Amino acid sequence: MVDVNGPHYFVAFQTPGPNWVKGVKYNEQPEFDTHVGYMTALQERGLIVLSGPFMERAGGLNGVLADGGMTIFRAADLDEAITIGTDDPTVKSGMLNVDVKMFWVPFHA
Repeated sequence: MVDVNGPHYFVAFQTPGPNWVKGVKYNEQPEFDTHVGYMTALQERGLIVLSGPFMERAGGLNGVLADGGMTIFRAADLDEAITIGTDDPTVKSGMLNVDVKMFWVPFHA
């Protein structure tokens, strides 16, 4: 059944930015730990629903990570969501680009 009042979340699509080091795996990028630290802080604030890198082959860090990832998170509105997405230090430094979109969930458990 369609939930016409279903929840809204925000989705940040993280892709390689102008300072992404070509040929270097996502988890080996010079600022990867900075990005993980920012995501950890968001998780500790209770904002993250799901977050992680895209994969070329399953297996977590034993698999093959693709370039970029996605985060589904909570925010009061789109403006706050954009701020959260662009406050990532690796977005500010140019390692990552981010595109934030609002996501309405009419189908859910």
